[in-house]
This record gives sequence, structure tokens and C-alpha cells, in this order.
Amino acid sequence: MRSADRPDNRRPRGVTRLVTIGVTALALIIAACGGGAAAPSPTELAKATVAPATSAPATTAAATTAPPSAPAGPAVVNIEASQVGSSFFLKADQISVPAGKITFNFKNSGALVHEVLVYPVQDVTKLAALKRAGTDAEEKDYIKGLAVGLMDIDPGKTATGDAVLAPGFYELACWAVGKNPDGTTYEHIDKGQTLTLAVTGPGGPAASIATPASTINVAMQDGPNGSWVLTPDTLVATAGDVTFKLTNGMKINHDFVVFPIGDVSGPIAAGLKAGADIDLASPAVSLFQDLAPGKTDSKSVKLAAGTYVMACFMVSKNSDGTTFVHRDMGQRITFLVK
Repeated sequence: MRSADRPDNRRPRGVTRLVTIGVTALALIIAACGGGAAAPSPTELAKATVAPATSAPATTAAATTAPPSAPAGPAVVNIEASQVGSSFFLKADQISVPAGKITFNFKNSGALVHEVLVYPVQDVTKLAALKRAGTDAEEKDYIKGLAVGLMDIDPGKTATGDAVLAPGFYELACWAVGKNPDGTTYEHIDKGQTLTLAVTGPGGPAASIATPASTINVAMQDGPNGSWVLTPDTLVATAGDVTFKLTNGMKINHDFVVFPIGDVSGPIAAGLKAGADIDLASPAVSLFQDLAPGKTDSKSVKLAAGTYVMACFMVSKNSDGTTFVHRDMGQRITFLVK
């Protein structure tokens, strides 16, 4: 792909909540191509198996010294791309790994060309706008800290990439572009191909980030390079009543919605065109609307097992009149319910 010209740098000024509109029903985890099959089961965490200890025979004349253990190899994350109806998915066998060298194995089990990029969660509004318009933009020109780019992988093919990652929250995403029957374009990331990976260590998520909990504490904060981020204390919730305690540590109001991962390309396109906040249809649940700066609120929702997204779908305007959705500024995190 050719490099696209960089758009003018912008940073949102004052943000005013715009009129809320209804949108078309959310196509989530819904149908197999042409049918009504259920969505894939949620990503399962890898489990370590420890061999039982054994005692030396009583007749051993002298103690035997065990050979030194081999150095631990890099963490491995296995990722698979798939499609179910209008939704595209990425599945991963890990939701968190320790900081250091990590190997990413990617398999395309879908019917289309897919890719996987690994990078810190960040503001992707410029890249998203270009991709939605069908511009052949190079991801590396707009994504900061791009660690892995396994690009243009054909159906049935595999690819592998390595990276050394510092502690933090990372996004695994497919930025391929498709075309709707009416000629408009869509991004695979808007179709559902995004996952959050926690890289644990000092200054980043704790190892407990993968421990199931019935309450998820989430902080809304300013992130690097002008991004707006969500920082949860766990990425795994226990199925049933899940409580979200949200603190808005930013300077403007924000919304907070939880929904099963899947295709939200239609609602995003409609909201950006109308310049109106996006109301996702059920089974999405809007937990907080216009949470003011400095405020904390807590609400509960009943969630079944699956892969979900927490995000802000407010729409705001740039100084040049173009619109952007807060989710693209960095306010998007996926999590599991088990």
C-alpha cells in the first residue's frame, strides 16, 4: 500500500454532547453467513500444568542434584481470525502476558484476507477516518509504537512475528478495509476485529489483571500523545451480575457502554455522518451517560459468558468541522466474561 499524506494535526477543543439518535440494530455475534448461529465461545485463558513432585527411593545412597532449569522462552500468543455473518473476530489464547519478548502466531481461518497489528492502545482517529473513506493509508505512518504487523494474510495461511513489549495495554487489530454492496467502505476493526492484551509488569497492569472478579473498576484518563484511555483493574469478569465502577478523571463528560464484541460499523458510520452520539441497540447496555469530570459512579449489569467491549461512543467535532467518535481516541477495551 502506498503512504497516504498525513492529515493536519488536530486536537479536540471544547466538546459538547450532540443530539442522540437511534441507530440500526447492532449486528453482534449473531449469524453465521446466511444463518442464525451463535457467536464463537469466549477466549479461554491458557492454564499451566504442574507435574506432581516425586520422592527419591529410600535406597538412594547419595542425593542427586537436579540439572539447572532451562531459561524460560518468550511468551506465546496464538491469534485466529474468523467471520460470523457480518461480524469479524480475532480470538487469542492469552489475555495477559508478562513484559518481555513475545511471539505472536496468527492464523487466518476466515474467508477474506485479514491481518493482525500489535500496538499500544491509542488515538487512531486519523487512520480510522482515512480507512473509512477508502484511502490506501499505511498503518505504520499513523500508529505509534507499532510492534508487530502481520499483513495481508490469505485465508488458510499463517504468519509469525516477535516483539519485545513493555508493560501496558496493547491492541490486537485488523485494519483491512472492505466494501459494502452500496460501494461504501468499512474497516475490519469496526466489524469486531480488535482485542486487548495486557502486558504485565512494573508501571503497567498487575498480574491480577486476568483474575476473574464481579466488580471492574475503570478509570477514564488522558493517555500518551493526546489519547483518551480506559484503565480497568481486571479484564475478566465472572458471569452474572457485574458491577462497573467508573471514575472520569478527564476534563469533559463521557459515556460508557458495554456490548458483546461484533459489527458496529453501521452505527459508527451513521453517527459520524449525522454528527450525533451513537446509541447502540440491544444487547448493548449504556451504563453511564454524560459522566462529569471528577465524578465516580457505579452500576451493575447481568452478563453471560462471552467477549465484550467497554467504550465511549460519544461523537465530537474537530475545529475543522469533521467528526470523531471517542472510542477511536483510545476509549476502547475488550474483556472476557467467564
